[in-house]
Amino acid sequence: MKKHTVLAGLVTLALAGGLSSCAFFKTEDIIDPNNLSVDAFTNNPSRGQVQLLSNGILATARAGYGDLVASAGAIGRETIYSASTDNRYFTELLGTKADGFGGATDPNGIFNAYYSNFSQTRRRAEQFAKATETASALSAAEKSAAKGFARTIQAYAMLQLLNMQGKNGIRSGYTDLNSPGDQLKPLKFTDYAGGLDLVIATLNEGSTALDAGGTAFPFTFTSGWAGFTTPAAMKQVNRAIAARAFMYKQDWASMNTAVGQSFLSLTGDLNAGPKFNFSNDQNDTPNGLFQLPDGNGAPYVLFDEVVTSAEAGDTRIANKTRKRTATRSSGGIPSNYEIKLYSGVTAPIAIIRNEELILMSAEAKAQTNDLAGATAAINVVRTGAGLKAYSGASTKDALIAEVLKQRRYSLLFEGHRWFDARRYNLLGTLPFNTSPYKVFDAMVRPNAETQWELANPL
Repeated sequence: MKKHTVLAGLVTLALAGGLSSCAFFKTEDIIDPNNLSVDAFTNNPSRGQVQLLSNGILATARAGYGDLVASAGAIGRETIYSASTDNRYFTELLGTKADGFGGATDPNGIFNAYYSNFSQTRRRAEQFAKATETASALSAAEKSAAKGFARTIQAYAMLQLLNMQGKNGIRSGYTDLNSPGDQLKPLKFTDYAGGLDLVIATLNEGSTALDAGGTAFPFTFTSGWAGFTTPAAMKQVNRAIAARAFMYKQDWASMNTAVGQSFLSLTGDLNAGPKFNFSNDQNDTPNGLFQLPDGNGAPYVLFDEVVTSAEAGDTRIANKTRKRTATRSSGGIPSNYEIKLYSGVTAPIAIIRNEELILMSAEAKAQTNDLAGATAAINVVRTGAGLKAYSGASTKDALIAEVLKQRRYSLLFEGHRWFDARRYNLLGTLPFNTSPYKVFDAMVRPNAETQWELANPL
């Protein structure tokens, strides 16, 4: 696929450069399944095209994850991508260059890949939802199932994008896909609260569509989705993501309801949940977050305080981190520990896990004064990590503090700590938060978006 794509690109460039004859170039039309043109599928796609399109949505969602955890991990003072060839990962992200960029990171810099990938996921999901409506090969139930899937993954990407952008918000939508010459042009930005409302509305639309989606999707999933490949099971994923959104909205009652409708299980596998798959196949990609011990090229190292602040005997430290044989310095910050979360380059990455749901349940219960229920959920996670049952104060504030502590270790290197600190106004408690460092409250809006706004005022 890559060879054909490059060849087609060279042909295009050659013709654009003024070559008058194409006799030297004899190529077949090659369809890249992850980058189909709009015209290729908006009008009555086949089942095969529907399958390719669903693959493409998940591929771009997967691509955005690694960039998110690299940036959010550093800003949340959890991990540092200690790249020996590019110190921006531990200068800009730690805030030491903020004065040169108006108090933020470089809007033209290297930290916008997550923005591109999650925005592309959102657009592809929108295209997919519109396209499957016209698919004569699909039954009414299958069309509804496809729409429910699209809205669920679309909302997942929107929420990831929104949390990274924070106060900057996200696009409120796109122009009508079916308007010739006016397909998917971006609309105005929301603020953070408006973005959450949009995410929740998208999830609710997906949930309703999944209810009418029958018993099967008109496409298949990778093995990482085992147990979640029916519309009913996808609705549980939908409600899990909705619980996240309600958590950020601080709508505790709705959060409690949503998490109860998810795949939450207080007695189940803490790692249960849908996952992104990786492989060494030539047309796929390996898990770029896996690393060998004591790497010197670009290891993900930890802020030592993550390890030294843990309770004695917490098995999550042994399972997710390891001590380096030599201290690694990144922008003046010494690290004696590194991440070992993934077992190899084909190890899957969780999209959302039961352990997170249990802790969301605990938080929702604490916030609604079900203190006994919150304590019970906390203890599922504590005992699962080899710790004794919670013995602190049985007050709402104490239990919320305990939930945040458990989230720190249960969700280590999954991109949550920065967001947790921000939503509880705890950014000032993170280490390395004074000059020459700075803890950002949001990623900067990419300059390409700013320039679009200037050229296309709405």
